[in-house]
Amino acid sequence: MNFGIQKLDELIGTIEEGSVILIEGLGDLSFMLAKEFLKNVINRGHKVFALVSERVKKVLGNFEGIRIITPNDQFSLQELFTISLAVKNLSEKVGVIDIFQQLLIMHDRDKIYNLLREICVHIRKKRCVGLITLDKRIVDERTLAMFENEADYVIEIEEIVEKMKITRGIRVKKSLSRAPSNYHKLYINKFINIG
Repeated sequence: MNFGIQKLDELIGTIEEGSVILIEGLGDLSFMLAKEFLKNVINRGHKVFALVSERVKKVLGNFEGIRIITPNDQFSLQELFTISLAVKNLSEKVGVIDIFQQLLIMHDRDKIYNLLREICVHIRKKRCVGLITLDKRIVDERTLAMFENEADYVIEIEEIVEKMKITRGIRVKKSLSRAPSNYHKLYINKFINIG
């Protein structure tokens, strides 16, 4: 399994079943990369789920072949056990989870870390691939380190603004089969390209 973005796939290596991928980005950048991953795995015939907010559901609404699960659909953001149960009961083999930003605002960091660990256990037992997005601007270093510790693969996106010019970079911080990479330029227009 891979992202379908040539340079990123070279940097990260083959994504093994039973793995958790963490994308650390800024704002919607991490989710844009997650969408590319979803498009690629759907095109390859995989059954896919997305555990996302209502806002993200609207973005994914035009995807065919994806089961979208939102708060109050099968889980509650207030009752964390319902989120873990929703992941445990899924039959799809690939999924994106984009709710941790909301959860970290609503709940104690240690409770969210326990939830993350439970979700990772479910993903590994079911031999799924789970992709988790996280806006690193809203978390402290300790929380980010906890997420990175649970993930098998970590992709980091940076954005530098200098004199009205935005430069984006991407690197693989952690991979099961490759060494960490240096930053590479990230171009986002109609397609995502890495230079």
